[in-house]
Amino acid sequence: MNRNLVIKLLFLIFFLAGSLVAAPRVILLEVENAPLAWSDSQLYRKLERELTRDENIRVVPTETQMTGQPSFPAKRNDLDSLLDWGLEMGGRYLMIVTVTEERLEKKKTFNVPLLFHKYEAVGIIEGDWRLMDLQRQKLLVTEPFKVELNGPRILQGSMDDNRNDADIHLTAARKVTFFDRLEDKLTAELVKRVRKHTGGR
Repeated sequence: MNRNLVIKLLFLIFFLAGSLVAAPRVILLEVENAPLAWSDSQLYRKLERELTRDENIRVVPTETQMTGQPSFPAKRNDLDSLLDWGLEMGGRYLMIVTVTEERLEKKKTFNVPLLFHKYEAVGIIEGDWRLMDLQRQKLLVTEPFKVELNGPRILQGSMDDNRNDADIHLTAARKVTFFDRLEDKLTAELVKRVRKHTGGR
């Protein structure tokens, strides 16, 4: 076979192989958190880290303002404005996460009448999230979420019935760690749902 022809064929093969490599899917990520008394939320950072474990995904924050970049729509529920903005930003998907509340509750979770019961601290994070396919101009999902994480627990005699038992109290430092784990749990659930709708691994 002619040497020049072989070189041309190899070049063509490398060119075609390169063109078949999928461009990364850009997810524009907007996270709005409820104010926390004990620490700053790390939900955006956690979502970004977990989503980009998929090498075909690139996450871009909506608040990044560069010269000439359009501002994120003031009306977060205006679907047309969000879709138009996302396309102008060059995104493939737009993900909006809104946390309405992160709280700690003390619940009686088990009870044997006249004998004993169990109290435990439970962390709860609530809100909603939306995912939009910008290229198809379509809202893929909009749904609420509520994630709970069990904390310290204590068995008490039936006569005690003390919701404020010191054994289920979380100090300020333990609250930071506890709610960090709660946000980890929410992150894992949201990332699983995103991958389901975007065809990720």
